[in-house]
Amino acid sequence: MKIGMPALVEYNTLNELVELCLKLKLDFIELNMNLPYNFIENIEPEELIKIKNDTNIEFTMHMPDDADLGTFYDSVRKGYVELFSNTIDWAEESGVKLLNMHIIEGTKMTLPDKKVYIYEQYSEEFQNNFVNSISELSKKALKSGVKLAIENSSNFGKPYIQKALDKSILYPNVKLTWDTGHDAVSGFTDKQYLMMHENEIAHMHLHDAIGKKDHQVLFEGELNIAELLSFAEQKKIRALVEVKTAEALERSIKALREKSL
Repeated sequence: MKIGMPALVEYNTLNELVELCLKLKLDFIELNMNLPYNFIENIEPEELIKIKNDTNIEFTMHMPDDADLGTFYDSVRKGYVELFSNTIDWAEESGVKLLNMHIIEGTKMTLPDKKVYIYEQYSEEFQNNFVNSISELSKKALKSGVKLAIENSSNFGKPYIQKALDKSILYPNVKLTWDTGHDAVSGFTDKQYLMMHENEIAHMHLHDAIGKKDHQVLFEGELNIAELLSFAEQKKIRALVEVKTAEALERSIKALREKSL
């Protein structure tokens, strides 16, 4: 099983990430397109190929959190599809085999007695937009040998999200990411859907949680980290230790190795 680390907001260069990855003896780095220093236009494919050849460090890519493939605004949706398409091209040249992405639950309106999710109220339009985007990107991903992995963000329990996912994972190279902390925040409703489609899980974001606080240091929260690692090992998927500071990452990896002895 390969263990990796995320790009960190406290850093500003790829070299800093690589140095920490080497120090912690990890297998891969998940770059993150929420961070300008990880934008595809700022990282030449040849640079990642050289790092891989020199160090054996591999890379995945986290797409922007706000990239909404189901948006009702056609021009905006086409812009996001173009961004994904360009990233697939970049990934193929860079040797990156997986792009992690979110499915956006959309705007909600707070009424006196409840909250209404607009994508749920217009579920058919949302599903059509999202699935049409995925259909187009799947063709390119298959040709390029890149997987698109849709991450739970405490929203896989919503029926309108599930309907869009059910249709999306039928397409080639479209898989799921199990984010363990987001799952905990959802009250483990994300897990219910994920376990119904466990053979489609291609990636894991591993972090601990205390109540509704996720991205906690491994083994310092309430989750059964050993059980989650066992699942990743059984499925032969990468596990990204998704804590967000170098200090928390070092503590997590130290604890992980001590517990594995």
